[in-house]
Amino acid sequence: MQRDDERFPTGLDHRRRWLLKGMAGSAVVLAGCGGGGGDGDQSASSPGAPAPNQPDAPDPTTPGTPGPTPEPATHPPRGLHVSVQDNSNRTRTLTWFTDGAEAPRQRLEYDQPDGSWDEARIQSRPLLKWVYAFSEQTFGVDARTHRAMAPALDPDKPFRYRVGSPEGGWSRVYWLDAIPRDNWAFIHYGDVGVNERARRVIDESQRHQRDLLVLAGDLSYANGDQPVWDQWFDMAEPLLASTLTMAAAGNHEGKDGQGLTAGKAFKSRLTHPDPLLDNLNPNPGSTYYAFDINRVHFFVSSAGALIEDFSLAEELVNLEIDLAKAAARRARGEIDFIVLVQHYPIWTDQDGRSPANFALVTLQENILLRYGVDLLLVGHDHVYQRSRRMAYGVESSLGYVQVLCGTGGASVRLFDEAPQGWSAKQFVGIGLVRYQVEPGRITGEFWGAAPEGLEDDKRQIVTAPFRLEDRFVVEKRDHLACLECVQPARPASWLLRDYPKVVAHTRERNRRHLMEEHGG
Repeated sequence: MQRDDERFPTGLDHRRRWLLKGMAGSAVVLAGCGGGGGDGDQSASSPGAPAPNQPDAPDPTTPGTPGPTPEPATHPPRGLHVSVQDNSNRTRTLTWFTDGAEAPRQRLEYDQPDGSWDEARIQSRPLLKWVYAFSEQTFGVDARTHRAMAPALDPDKPFRYRVGSPEGGWSRVYWLDAIPRDNWAFIHYGDVGVNERARRVIDESQRHQRDLLVLAGDLSYANGDQPVWDQWFDMAEPLLASTLTMAAAGNHEGKDGQGLTAGKAFKSRLTHPDPLLDNLNPNPGSTYYAFDINRVHFFVSSAGALIEDFSLAEELVNLEIDLAKAAARRARGEIDFIVLVQHYPIWTDQDGRSPANFALVTLQENILLRYGVDLLLVGHDHVYQRSRRMAYGVESSLGYVQVLCGTGGASVRLFDEAPQGWSAKQFVGIGLVRYQVEPGRITGEFWGAAPEGLEDDKRQIVTAPFRLEDRFVVEKRDHLACLECVQPARPASWLLRDYPKVVAHTRERNRRHLMEEHGG
């Protein structure tokens, strides 16, 4: 049987056309084949589920009647995670993996119930819609990556789904609540890895109400050992499959592949929106992209973490144009906040890396201040540190707040002796930041767990409970301040005038950080 990726070109535009074609046909054509129910077919059973009133089906309620012996799944889905690659209100994209070079044709089954359901009903009721997945070889391992988009969703209804195939097996059924319009929450941290500290942060994340998870790079720490990615996704699946998740690439992602294939595992395993301009390295796992959740605009940047794939120049142009458009939208009252997410911090007090990342000061800070970015969410340094509103390292009411949360569990690091004046709060340990968004205000809370001690033999042991360690508020800028940030996007010739120096400095930064004893 010919696979989908053999019959269709591998370019992203072709993938999108194919996905949309499958979506358009799934509601009517596929239902007529006895597969999934269409949009108007509320009584059809889910593909692979027993047909209602089937005469020869055993009756499980009759004493002594043996139930059917289920066949073992030949290609069980694993590593499920939810993201968006198109409209964040109207679509959801599922990405998952199956082991082996071949797999039965995969699909996403879903529906949108009215109101809340209990767990038994979530798992037992048939799913009424389905779309086929696009499948391709997973980078570095004997597995396949599958992607499917659910289109035309009602943003005010929950999203219920499972993935897999009748022949190969199904995932459990997952449920995502609708994201409230005015009052919603998201979680941010980076630098995770595969260990007990990371597992604790993932478990703690699930205890907090959240509508979005933002990961600030250095996810698995595979460092070229590709099966580690499978371990990481298996560990994180309960969180990633039940939470809309968007991720930035970190410097350790850059060790998966070389040159043009730098970061290939990240690109092969995650799914994100296209950049605004043509992508020189087309792939569904874009490393720089923008999306909105209600009245908050996000831009996710690589900040040069994958500079060897030659995408940084294009990314800088995308960043400039996107933030210029976002500043204009904010001045018109369409959004309230602009948030930039990346792996590398600009300012830091972590021991050995203070006082600043001057490559990013030169490269980015004038862009952040020109367009009035409100929040800079980063990782990389394995500490928590939150700044005051600042510009060029000094407090400024027109500046941005940097929230450094590299406390996802990879390791626990220390600070210099004296924090700089821009720093408002520091913490040593593991943890996460939860942001509560309401009209005109974002309230951040850092939940951290401290190590047994600061000595080398105790610092990596974290058994203490998570506690609220920091709380801060970022208010919407007033209208005049928003108007001052409405500036035309500068041309590429201006942005890239010192590009050779930027490349040299960024490569040296990446090389130095990767050579550090415990990694960055």
